Formats: sequence, C-alpha cells, structure tokens
Amino acid sequence: MIENILANLYRIEIPLPKSPLKALNSNVIKNSERNLVIDTGWNQEECMNAMQSGLKQLGVEIRKTDFFITHLHLDHPI
Repeated sequence: MIENILANLYRIEIPLPKSPLKALNSNVIKNSERNLVIDTGWNQEECMNAMQSGLKQLGVEIRKTDFFITHLHLDHPI
C-alpha cells in the first residue's frame, strides 16, 4: 500500500512475515534529481517485492535513489 503524505513524500507499507508487527513504514522522498528511501524492511522476498512494487508505482528510478536506514530494530531491520 502506498500513501501520499505530503507533496513528494510517500509511505510504502512493507510486510513483515511472521512478525507480530505485521508491517513497517518505508518513507520515500521524490525529487527530480535524487530520491531518498528511509528504512527498507527485512532481507526477505516479501519485503523486496513490496519495495520494488511500491517504487515502480511511484516511478522511482533505483539508480537515482539513496537509502537511509535509521536504526536496527525489530521494526526496521536491515
């Protein structure tokens, strides 16, 4: 699921399989020159599929995108 929070700021819901948290919020800031993704989810196929699908729906080019991981925690693992 993608939610437009503000102009050029989006939230992608990333599922967390087998976790009581169910999902985490990945935030995407779009810009014409570079994009920024804040937090990504786990290193699991479901997380990768949701991230790739969300970025595709938003028209985000991965080669023009930086990633920022805020912390390692149960709701934001690397």
